[in-house]
Amino acid sequence: MQVLPKISAIIVALNEEELIRQIINELRQQDYEGELEIILADGGSEDKTLALAQKEGIKVLLSPTKGRAWQMNAAAEIASGDILFFVHADMRFRENTLSALARSIAKGYAGGGFANEFDTHNGRIKQLGHYLNFRFVDKREQSDKGIFYGDNGIFVLTHAFKKLEGFREIPIMEDYDFSRRLRNEFRTIKIKSPRIIVSSRRHLKAGFLRTRIQWILIRILFKWGISPHFLSKCYKNIR
Repeated sequence: MQVLPKISAIIVALNEEELIRQIINELRQQDYEGELEIILADGGSEDKTLALAQKEGIKVLLSPTKGRAWQMNAAAEIASGDILFFVHADMRFRENTLSALARSIAKGYAGGGFANEFDTHNGRIKQLGHYLNFRFVDKREQSDKGIFYGDNGIFVLTHAFKKLEGFREIPIMEDYDFSRRLRNEFRTIKIKSPRIIVSSRRHLKAGFLRTRIQWILIRILFKWGISPHFLSKCYKNIR
């Protein structure tokens, strides 16, 4: 009988009292028959996020430093799973998400991410991305090229994560940087089905066009060597 790998799902959160129980339940309702560990990596919430997570009986880690890279690295240190799965509190999952992840690892991939869709206005947001990135000949998204962001649900074998020394502790683009290094060192995969459902709340609050242009400019400037500390000032937390 095949022993399924243990998955450590690391929820990255800051002031997510309205969503924290939802994502915990989404993870617990997965059809995955292997062992699942859920860890909240909190960046210093001032609402009820921590208290609600503790009531749910999951591991709770208050990161000494605010910022996703620091939070994810700190949680990875205490995780006991064979696979690390980094998720955001506003994500939704179909029931076979973890099973699809485990199957990909069993095929020899060291990590990767999922295709995603937005919970509202998905067509409009994806179309904007298509036009603004000039995907008229080459229609591949960044994730089709092995570049994953946090909203792709990055997953990685624990030993590969340690070999790469985790996320660079920078205030923005840590996911982009990590997935590039992961792709360069190991075999990675984009899981096209099931898709992860992500929130469109930033688009709704900051504006559709503004948000998409902001994402593109930050990526370009980061690739040009502009300091991520400067770039982070242009990308404020919406909560």
